[in-house]
Amino acid sequence: MLVAAVKEPEEEDLVWLLRYRTRRRILLAIGDAGRISATALRDRLRISTGSLYYNLRQLRRFVAQDKDKNYVLTEDGLRVYKALKEKGTITAADLANAERESRLASIANSIFLPLWLYTPLYEQKVITLILPALSALVSIALLIHTRQIPLLMHFYKAQPSVFQIVGNYLANIVMLYALTTVLPIVFSGVLFRRGRESLLKRIRSIVWQSGLEEAKFLLSLMVAVLPLMIYPAVLSANKLFGLGLIPAEKTPQYYLVTGSFLTISQIAALPLFSALIAYGRRMSGSTAALIALVIFFISHTINQILMVGGFT
Repeated sequence: MLVAAVKEPEEEDLVWLLRYRTRRRILLAIGDAGRISATALRDRLRISTGSLYYNLRQLRRFVAQDKDKNYVLTEDGLRVYKALKEKGTITAADLANAERESRLASIANSIFLPLWLYTPLYEQKVITLILPALSALVSIALLIHTRQIPLLMHFYKAQPSVFQIVGNYLANIVMLYALTTVLPIVFSGVLFRRGRESLLKRIRSIVWQSGLEEAKFLLSLMVAVLPLMIYPAVLSANKLFGLGLIPAEKTPQYYLVTGSFLTISQIAALPLFSALIAYGRRMSGSTAALIALVIFFISHTINQILMVGGFT
């Protein structure tokens, strides 16, 4: 079954576990010191004793004690420590029992699945507020200037109404949020998994950990859609500077050129969508990419229906 094929391995739960900043700080502090006592670790991190021991229990796969009761990193802990030092984040590939990635593969992975982008978005309040706001302002300005409204990953001409364009932009963010909430639940298999946990608890293991987490996910969507604005950006530059990039409307060349720019913007957005779904919805990179492609397919299907129906 498809659900079985995309079910996350154990490593995905560990990636989610390590998403919390305090736990990453613990691993980094132990790795930097080599071995360290609980008291020294607590003082270095400036956290309570209770918080320290709670998080150390969660990190039992990555942290161990030597004969002197000092904390050291296990083999898995060292692998995580190295990944955090090199990339600032951690993925399931870093935990898998496979050969280490080559540097070239690591660079390619950070480009095509930029999880590093969402760590500061989720954990640094200033970035959480400023970057999505700037992304929204840039997107809205381009849409207003080019009189375009977004519908998932496509664009359509609109009347020159600021309120309509802004409203459609925000509504599109909500639609994408709905899809990136429902599809991960379906693809994760939690609806079909049997166990003692309630269905609600299984769903919450994928989405809606807390209202704050969902707010961060929603704001991060404004950043994820920014590459889609390559298309209205090209239209805007062509309009402002008379570049002659866009042929006359309703000609074969017009549809070819605009279609090419739209495709480029969609391809540029797919890695950001995949990374956000992987980061925010506890998905593996491959499953998150599959969900992003499903969203693109839904958008393309709606676009074809509207074109056939003469609505565009």
